[in-house]
Amino acid sequence: MRVLMISTDRTLLGELVGDGDVVDRHRHYGQLVDELDIIIFTRAGYQTKELADNVFCYATNSSSRIFYCLDAKRIAGELFAENYYDLIVCQDPFLTGIAGYFIKRKFGSKLLIHFHGDFWDNNYWLKQSMLNYPLLLISQFTVRHADALRVVASGIKRKLIAAGVPAAKIKTIHTPVNLEKFQNHDNQTVLSIKAEFVGKKIIFWLGRMAQEKNLGFLLQSFAQIIKKYPEAVLLLGGSGKELPAVQKQIVRLNLGQNIKLLGRIDYQNVANYFYAADIFVLPSLHESFGKVLLEAAAVARPAVATATTGAQEIIINKKTGLLVALNNQKQFVAKVLSLLANDQLANKLGNAAYEHVTANFNYQETVKQIINYWEEIVTGFKTKQSKI
Repeated sequence: MRVLMISTDRTLLGELVGDGDVVDRHRHYGQLVDELDIIIFTRAGYQTKELADNVFCYATNSSSRIFYCLDAKRIAGELFAENYYDLIVCQDPFLTGIAGYFIKRKFGSKLLIHFHGDFWDNNYWLKQSMLNYPLLLISQFTVRHADALRVVASGIKRKLIAAGVPAAKIKTIHTPVNLEKFQNHDNQTVLSIKAEFVGKKIIFWLGRMAQEKNLGFLLQSFAQIIKKYPEAVLLLGGSGKELPAVQKQIVRLNLGQNIKLLGRIDYQNVANYFYAADIFVLPSLHESFGKVLLEAAAVARPAVATATTGAQEIIINKKTGLLVALNNQKQFVAKVLSLLANDQLANKLGNAAYEHVTANFNYQETVKQIINYWEEIVTGFKTKQSKI
């Protein structure tokens, strides 16, 4: 089976090396197919990158974003001139989906579109940008013309079905996360992180500093938390467009002594911060999956998260973590305080989270489910599910 993927993830081209397990995951996909070529939307300045003998990444090197789809189609034409691709896989239902649609129309390959985000029936996402309104219309068009859809959470599937998409066209397969990597940590590094906050309990947040992560809400909530539990500190890992606003709010709320901005943490060092933390928090307005919740659970750390589509896929409320209503500061503060004040409860939830994710989110099995789905789309026959 030969697969052509359309992506926006420049990590595959070497940008932000060490930022997650994206490269390893695509190499793994390559081991299970005959050929995997990936066209990546970029501006000028990138070189073709070989990830494995049969996995190559081609940058569009577009002069403007408006040419991403045209350049992707051009590169696809060059690749199809050498070999036929059985399946086109698009990272999202938007511009990569449009590119995939035109490539499918020209060459006749099957088209699979991914929903890595919670886009439909989501007012929080829709109101983030005026551009999201036309993007929603584009996604409705590409979904109609796709042969199959992969979503990362069952809640997204329910929304698509409610909008009239046939259930048989959709398959829920989580994002593969290699939790085994989180079993190993540098104990000396963990101790050094803890040594900086002797006598304190560490609340940890990790992610991309974007509007949907609701960091303003987190800072306001933390200001209330330390009034009742002054021994708490908040570590924020990551960077992004919202960083200046976060910095200003920390000053405005006089939280400088209680919060540390860690910047982007190299993926190899992420586990050390999870091990050093007492609690993980994720107060997002929307999450399609939230793999950081899996990573926290992999080291048996309890999480408090807003009840997004993704968080509900991972956390069993009051059993493997705590879920609160979106933007409900009273609930969020109360749940975090309950874990800060009760080590027994925190340990119980953390251990239960570990048992849950290790039993239900196996990396190898998830990768095989993805490849099996690709084969089903191409052949029209269901493949037998492997067991590990």
